Amino acid sequence: MDSDRTPTGGNVIDASSALIVSSDLHFPESLRWHDDHLWFTDQFGGTVCRIVGEQTEVVARIPGQPSGLGWTPNGLMLVVSMQQRSILSVGADGLIETYADMSAHMRCLANDMFVDPLGRAYVGNYGFDYEVGEPKAATRMVRVDPDRSVHVELPEMVFPNGTVLLDPETLLVAESFADRLTAFHVAADGHLESPKLFAQLPEGSGPDGIALDSIGRVWVACWSASRAVALLADGTVDAEIPVPGEGVYCPEVGGEDGKTLFLAIASLDEAEAARRRTGRVIALPI
Repeated sequence: MDSDRTPTGGNVIDASSALIVSSDLHFPESLRWHDDHLWFTDQFGGTVCRIVGEQTEVVARIPGQPSGLGWTPNGLMLVVSMQQRSILSVGADGLIETYADMSAHMRCLANDMFVDPLGRAYVGNYGFDYEVGEPKAATRMVRVDPDRSVHVELPEMVFPNGTVLLDPETLLVAESFADRLTAFHVAADGHLESPKLFAQLPEGSGPDGIALDSIGRVWVACWSASRAVALLADGTVDAEIPVPGEGVYCPEVGGEDGKTLFLAIASLDEAEAARRRTGRVIALPI
């Protein structure tokens, strides 16, 4: 990888006046702007939700703790079941089926997912059992092609999490327990190669979900640092949004004009998040 690119500086945006667009949630994650609506999963609530107007609708109930969310080019909804280590599909009739079983290639929980415009699903995973105190260990992303074949990507990562395309041939991945964002070249067949450091974040940042805005900034949810940051193409910080005392788990950019930043907020204590509905999704203009 390239040498250190640790971001510094940035304008501070006050989140205290942000609009709450959904509340009474356990652990909102995987925000997606799709079909003119904001969608997300509630991991400990076991649901996929969609915001319509001022209402939060439950679209599907997913077994095994839902996380990553995406759609194939023909509109089929895909959801990661973390505990099953599988991608499930949700049909228009609500029927839930196993789309791809990845359990042979992941020893611990599956997590976030990015579905590219060709329908290839890139799925991250923890790589070690942090809940029982196992030491950090590198792992590999799993790619599921449109024919549902499962492939293990060769580059090692430390908890590959949020993922986005910078351009048709560059995939950016947040490595949560390495506090960095890494860019990969996407080969013609979809496999990842030539890792390059995009940004090294301060220790303890915990980069989780990531998203692009209309001017090319990369928004990063730094869950353990209780903030979201916007990175420029050179990896420097352009803006940051502190949310003191809470976890910021995922950003998404959408809205009618494409200039609204949505953030998923929940307790830093996952056990607390599982017990109580203190999670919410907020919105700010950017």
